[in-house]
Amino acid sequence: MSEDESISKPSDAIRYCAETRRVSVDALNVPGRLILTYLKSTFECGKKLIAGKDINWIYGERVPLCVGKINNVEVAIGKFWIGAPATVAILEEAIACGAKVIFEVGISGGIQADLEPGDIVVVTDAIRDEGTSYHYLPSEVKVVSDQSLRNNLIEHLSVNGIRFRSGPVWTTDGVYRETVGKIRRYRDSGVLAVDMETSAVFALAKFRQVKAASAQIISDVLDEGRWMLAFDSKIVRQSEELLVKNVLETVCEK
Repeated sequence: MSEDESISKPSDAIRYCAETRRVSVDALNVPGRLILTYLKSTFECGKKLIAGKDINWIYGERVPLCVGKINNVEVAIGKFWIGAPATVAILEEAIACGAKVIFEVGISGGIQADLEPGDIVVVTDAIRDEGTSYHYLPSEVKVVSDQSLRNNLIEHLSVNGIRFRSGPVWTTDGVYRETVGKIRRYRDSGVLAVDMETSAVFALAKFRQVKAASAQIISDVLDEGRWMLAFDSKIVRQSEELLVKNVLETVCEK
């Protein structure tokens, strides 16, 4: 065993879960296409669109996972825990259980002056200001979305006349350390928004050689003098439904 090979593996956790439940490892499999969400409202919206049925996956009700179909293509939707370490740990196991195409549908805080709550951001790449991604890739490696998934979503949104922005996001572990200096620096370099998971999701996908992309809804806005929160606003919920529908159609193209 090499020095950098992990002793703990997601396959070990899956096998342990199967043995504890007295089921086969295959009974814990998930579809190859997975929509990753964080909010209950996003998850429920997607579940309705695919007529999803809850499955008793590894985490049970703690991490709800449902399976359904769009265009007669099977897809799973999961409500993951917030934050890069938790998201990546669960996603490791989902990949080990069969997920190969992952599309994150999240929320983020806008840091550009022309972004408002409800705006949609299609992510191109992510700034690595969290700790998890560095366990997977060297610090100099840039983490990016899968180009084909990203372009397909852009095409869907454009055809349907849905306004969006495309560009980088900044991923941080320190939700209450989004300082004036950092916001200025990232805003001036063209970063659109800040979240807590995307760079780590992209790093894991690159490491495990699966596809991953991300699209996000602006749920709050940060500038140098204030933090405007709009997580539960009507416009955010409306954009959530539009985005989930288009992401599902993107992921489930034959």
